Amino acid sequence: MQGGGEPTQAEFHEAITNRADRWFAACLKITRNRAMAEDAVQEALLSAWAKRSQFHHDARLDTWIHRIAVNAALQLLRKNRPASFEPLDFEIPDDADSQEDVHHAGELARDLGKALTHLSDIERICFVLKHIEQWRLKEIAEELDINVGVVKQALFRGVGKLRKQMTTLQGV
Repeated sequence: MQGGGEPTQAEFHEAITNRADRWFAACLKITRNRAMAEDAVQEALLSAWAKRSQFHHDARLDTWIHRIAVNAALQLLRKNRPASFEPLDFEIPDDADSQEDVHHAGELARDLGKALTHLSDIERICFVLKHIEQWRLKEIAEELDINVGVVKQALFRGVGKLRKQMTTLQGV
C-alpha cells in the first residue's frame, strides 16, 4: 500500500485475489448460509470501495475489508433471520506445512462446523467473533447491541457446548 491517498483499484484487486476466500469463510461461519455469505462479501466490497476515502493507512486494506465483510454478514443475518442453515461442507485452503497437518486441520474444521450447529445464534456469533475473528468483548457487544455480560454468558455457554460436542465427535 502506498503512503497516502485512497487505496487504488489495483490494491483492491490484490486484496480480493489474496483474501476473498477468507472473507467468505468468515461470513459463512456467521450466517451458515452460502448465498448470504456471498452477498455479505459482495456488499462489503461495494461498501469498501465507496468508502475508500475513510481507509486509515495505519491498517491493512485486507483487514479493513474483512471487518466490513463480517459486519455485512451480521447485518444480513439480522435482516433475514433464516429458518434453517446450510451445513458447512467445504474446506478453506490452509497454509499448513504437511499433508498430515492439512488432514488434521480439515478434520478439526469439519468437527467445529458440526459442533457450531448445536449453538444458539447468539452463542455461535459471539464465539466466531471472539475466537475466530479475534474481536474484543466490547466490540462484539457494541456490534450486537447487547451488553458485555450477555456476550460473556453466550461465550461461556457456547464454549461449554462446543467442548461437549467436540469430545463426542472425536470419540474421546
